[in-house]
This record gives sequence, C-alpha cells and structure tokens, in this order.
Amino acid sequence: MEPSLKKKAATQPDKLHRHHLPFYMRLPIVVSFIVVSIVGQIAWTAAVNLSRVDTGWCSVGFATGIVLGFIQGKWTGRMWERDYMRVLTREITFWDARGAKGTTIFVILALGMPVLFGLLIRQTYGILAGLQSYVFGFVGGMNLALALWVRRLPR
Repeated sequence: MEPSLKKKAATQPDKLHRHHLPFYMRLPIVVSFIVVSIVGQIAWTAAVNLSRVDTGWCSVGFATGIVLGFIQGKWTGRMWERDYMRVLTREITFWDARGAKGTTIFVILALGMPVLFGLLIRQTYGILAGLQSYVFGFVGGMNLALALWVRRLPR
C-alpha cells in the first residue's frame, strides 16, 4: 500500500458511528420529531373534529404519509450509510452521493404533488384536512425509518 493511502486509511474511519451524525439525526432528536408529528396530528384531528369537518381524510392522509415517509427515510438511511463518511471527508459532495438526487426528487414529488392536486381539484375542507395530516404522517414516517437506522449504528 502506498504511504499516502496508508495515511488516508489511518485518518479516515472506515465505519459510520452515531457520533458522526449531525445534530438533527441524533436518536433523541429524531425521536422527538416523531413525537411532535404525532402530537401535531392528534391536535390537528381534534381541531378538525371541533369544526365539524369529516376526519376520515385525516386518517387516510396520515396513513399514506407514514408509508411514503417511511420509504423516504429508508432510502435516506441507505444513502447515508453508504456515502456519509465520504461526504464528511469531502471526497464527494452531497449531490454526488449515490441516491441523493433520487431521494430529493422523491421528497419534492411526495410532498408537492398531493398539495398541488389538493389545490387544483375541488377544495373540500375534508381533503385539505387530509393533506395536512399527510404532511404530519410523512414527517413521522420518515423519522421513524431514520430512528430505526440510527439505532443499528454503533455508538
């Protein structure tokens, strides 16, 4: 092995550990994001219920958001597991990480398209209430997947 490669291998950790993660991806913070999204959903559903709007769309929106958010969180976890150390050592930028563009486009479509369609179609309060629940579900599902991924990382 060349001396420059030995030096690089000695200074670069070969495995991602929890302490390498940024503050907002630490386990207590990610869990607090999950709790806040659940509390927000409960408060939102209570407010919608008090205004006599059908809360059925809230359930559909929240469940759909959890599923799509969980998919996003799994993809983000895989991307960071594969390339986060290289981003930290500035070998590559975030955009060069495998899957970075795809996960970004997925978030834009997953959050933007329902809101766009909700605004374009006949606006009923039930659908609009469901869209807000969808956002709460997406945030909670994504952070749930990230929390499960962070738990697997060594300390």
